[in-house]
Amino acid sequence: MAKRERLTRQQRLHKEKLEDKLKNLPPFIEEYKDDMFSGNVSPSTLLGYFHDFEKFFNWLIVEGIAKVENIKEIPLATLENLKLQEANSFFSFLAIEQELQDETINRKKSSLKSLFKFLTERTEDEAGECYFYRNVMAKVKMKKNTETLDVRAERISEKILHGPEIQDFINFVAYDYPETIEGQKIKMGYYKRDVERDLAIISLLLASGIRVGELANLSLSSVNMKKRKLSVLRKGNKESSVFFRKFALPYLEEYKRIRGARYKAGDTDRYFFLTNYKKTAQPLSVRSIQQIIMKYTEAYRDEKLSPHKFRHSFATEYAKRNSVYDLMRQLGHTSAETSSLYVNTTEEQAQQAIDALDD
Repeated sequence: MAKRERLTRQQRLHKEKLEDKLKNLPPFIEEYKDDMFSGNVSPSTLLGYFHDFEKFFNWLIVEGIAKVENIKEIPLATLENLKLQEANSFFSFLAIEQELQDETINRKKSSLKSLFKFLTERTEDEAGECYFYRNVMAKVKMKKNTETLDVRAERISEKILHGPEIQDFINFVAYDYPETIEGQKIKMGYYKRDVERDLAIISLLLASGIRVGELANLSLSSVNMKKRKLSVLRKGNKESSVFFRKFALPYLEEYKRIRGARYKAGDTDRYFFLTNYKKTAQPLSVRSIQQIIMKYTEAYRDEKLSPHKFRHSFATEYAKRNSVYDLMRQLGHTSAETSSLYVNTTEEQAQQAIDALDD
């Protein structure tokens, strides 16, 4: 019997949203969905593609390229006969009218390239032929990133927590944050209810480098306090085990101690991180965790940091003492090139490295 596919809670929600969106998209998109799922593409990734398709299809109608009233009626012939100039006009629209960044536009180009590749290479009509063969998106150029490694490192270095700053931020949340909401009874009430949980979330992200989705999907059984080990479901639904740093342990233990009573958790509430909604325990969503991190970081230094910046903060500290291959395993990457993007050398470290040659 084939092994049953494991999906995270967020992926299950995204899969439901995919089915809802399919009701308003052309029929060939459902074929695309099935093809992508067979290739182990996650529902979360595919949902992002569907958002891009909607935007593109709506633009085709507004510009009069697709002469239909709604996007569900867009025929394959519209895509087959799309001119390169028209395709490039769409991406110019994203850059000029919607003011999207090059990186965001590149992602939308990748989405549409994927769709057109499927339609021209992996489809089959009654005669055994692909739906069409003219792939205009193959001619669309991706915008190259001209940012040098040192410029990128300096930019990212300003957006993460370094060394002692990690514990300083945790201490801020534990002791100093209440001063920033003094006199705000509702906010203070939520803070007092959730501070142990929030400290456990923050410390675990900074101590392990796991993704926010991996943290949201943690169950009670997947957090081993004794070994300081987490069982996580990685991208591609791959199960993996990672360890976390010692400083997170007391925060996790304290949260686990109050978890049941504070959040009305019963035996069936298996998710580790919970919230209390209408007096019942509910698992924390990825979005909620993102909001928690941004709330505290904005109070800490007038700048909202994402959980991904915490992942980067961990990786930067980890890379100082371990190889890029160790970092690959900890972060769940499949290539050294991806992991190397997390290795940021500050100007001070670069100076020390060059001076070491003369010692």
